[in-house]
Amino acid sequence: MHMDDVSVDELSDTWDAIRADYDDAYNDEYDQAALDCAARLAADPGGEPAYIWTTGLLLMAPYVAWGSDDAVAPALMAALKATDHALRHRPCGHEGHPYEEHEDEYDEYLAEQLRGLADESLAWEEDFPREAWRCPRNVAGLARIAMDIVEPGSVTDIPPRLPVGAGDIIDTLSALLHGYPKAYTDVPEEISYRAYALRRADPATRPGHLLVAVALSWYIAHADQDAKMAESAESLATALEETLPHFADATCAHAAHTLPYTNAPDVAGLGITLTTPGGRALYERDRREGRDAPLDVLLCPVALAEFARESLRILRAG
Repeated sequence: MHMDDVSVDELSDTWDAIRADYDDAYNDEYDQAALDCAARLAADPGGEPAYIWTTGLLLMAPYVAWGSDDAVAPALMAALKATDHALRHRPCGHEGHPYEEHEDEYDEYLAEQLRGLADESLAWEEDFPREAWRCPRNVAGLARIAMDIVEPGSVTDIPPRLPVGAGDIIDTLSALLHGYPKAYTDVPEEISYRAYALRRADPATRPGHLLVAVALSWYIAHADQDAKMAESAESLATALEETLPHFADATCAHAAHTLPYTNAPDVAGLGITLTTPGGRALYERDRREGRDAPLDVLLCPVALAEFARESLRILRAG
C-alpha cells in the first residue's frame, strides 16, 4: 500500500528505526516524522487508515516520551485521544483484540505486523486475524497504549508496562550488582544517585527506591573500598537515616516480613519496578499466589522500616 507515494514499507522502516533509537533525544528528523504521522491521524482519526498512523505513533512513542521537542507530545496525544474517542465504542464481533495482550516486548514486531496488515499478499502467522488487528476497537486500544507510553498513567484498560527507560535502569543496576558494571557506569556515582533518588522520593515511589538502596547496601558490604566508594556508602546511609522517620509510627499485624528475592540484582529490579504505577500493576498481575506477597504486605511500612534499619546496620558496620 502507498500513501501519497510513500509506501507503508518505507514508513514502517522509518518508524521502527526511531523506536530502536528512542534515546537519541531532540532529533529534528524524528520530531518531524512523529508530527507528520500525528497530523495524518488527526486529519481522519476514525478513518480506515487510522490503524497505520496509530501504529506509527505507537512505534515512535518511546522516543517522544524520552525527549522530543515540546510541541511533539501534545500533538501526538491530541491525535491519539481523537482516535480513541472515535473508535473505542464501534461495534464489533470479536471475542478479543491484540491490544489486550500487547506488552512492551512485542513492540519490536509491530513494523513487520503493520506491513502484513497493509499487504494481504504477505504471509500472516499472527495469533489474531488481520480483521481483529484492523478492528476499530483494537486501533483504539493501540492508541491508548501509545498515550500511556507518552504520559504514563494517563489511560486505563491496557496491559501494564514499565515507563520508557526503566528497563535500561534495571539492566544497569543488574550489571553493577553482578560485579560487571557496564562500561559507561561510574559505580560510586550511580550509588550516590540512587541515594539522592531515595531522599527525594514521594510516598508512592519511596518503597521502590528503598529496595534499591537495600540491594546496594548488600553490594557495598562486599565491594572494594576507596575514598569515592566510602563517600557513596555514606550518602546511601544518610538517605536511609532520613527515610526511617517516614515509617516511625507504622504498625501492622503481619507475622513476618521477608523480601521475595535473596540476591541484590533481583531486589534492585523489583525496586525500580515498584517506583512506577505500571510496574506496581505488573507486580500484582504477575505475582505467584502463595509465593509472592501482595503489594500491601510487601510494601508494609513496618517491613520497609525493618529493611532500612538492617541495610543501615550493614553500611555502618562496613
